[in-house]
Amino acid sequence: MAPTAKMSENCSLCGHAVHVVTESAPGYQEGPKYTIYECEGCFSSFASPLAVEDAIYGHIYDNIQHVPGYNRYYHYAHEVLNQKRALDYLSRQEESYWAVARHLRERRNAEGRLTILEVGCGMGYFTYALSQDGFSVTGVDISPQAVAWALENYGPYYANKTLEELKAQSQRYDAIIMNQLIEHLPDVHAFISEVLSLLTPNGELIVTTPNKSAYPDGTWETELPPVHLWWFGEEAMKCLAKRHNCTIAFVDFEPFYTTFYRRKIPGSPLLSRQSIFDADGKLSVSQCLRPVTPLQRIMEQSGFLALLRKIRSVMVTNDRWLGAQGPICAAVLRPIR
Repeated sequence: MAPTAKMSENCSLCGHAVHVVTESAPGYQEGPKYTIYECEGCFSSFASPLAVEDAIYGHIYDNIQHVPGYNRYYHYAHEVLNQKRALDYLSRQEESYWAVARHLRERRNAEGRLTILEVGCGMGYFTYALSQDGFSVTGVDISPQAVAWALENYGPYYANKTLEELKAQSQRYDAIIMNQLIEHLPDVHAFISEVLSLLTPNGELIVTTPNKSAYPDGTWETELPPVHLWWFGEEAMKCLAKRHNCTIAFVDFEPFYTTFYRRKIPGSPLLSRQSIFDADGKLSVSQCLRPVTPLQRIMEQSGFLALLRKIRSVMVTNDRWLGAQGPICAAVLRPIR
């Protein structure tokens, strides 16, 4: 188990006072309850204890095909191998991939070749998609199981290395991606400091995370702790940038939501949510995604599905995300030199 972040009366992100939202939040695995705090300064929410349960990630990877939410990663990991333009395919599936791909392509068009690191690459499909698009990219993850799978299926773009090991090897990158990773970290500031030390002089850190600002009345509209330990909004990300002497810019999601229909799903009461694993690490909630049919794959590759999505997006006007802000926040941090 990773070390527990020290709990105090103040927010460890910005230093302001916090208040208790609930002391009995269910966990991702049945067992102890969690206290959820909300900061009165940066408005982030976080779970206590702030500790990573390594065994849970083992349970997730062992059952990833059937774990709600994570099963889509398993789906993407296999489907990118059937796509001629894997990065375009992923960009059509979720906001986070679209935001990172759009930003990196714009920067490449302006500056030329970029050296990229994806931290927490998991099964490696996004690193693979970036490489297929012509980027010089490396994916790292602390899970030997995930890295071994990526190496076997995608090629030599991955390493089971820590940030300290990369720094010791004098590795530096023009862009570092943390795609929905920051919410898993017990000690956010220590991790961000290490990541920023791996940037080139003009380098930048691209962070995506579930966006609390999109749910102003929500209690915890993200994965149950300790899988997700934090729930950040824009104010929290601004505090993070200020603490690390960085400028910050947020990706505008309006072009994405104009093109792709994304339904606004109502929040669910935290105390009524069910743990995904039981106390013994067995799945309590199982979900299977429908396999992609050959016809669907042809329609996807031909662009016909993209056309249908655009038509649907124009026709559906209610109960959908619109504008610059949505359930995912994407921020670009640049150290001030």
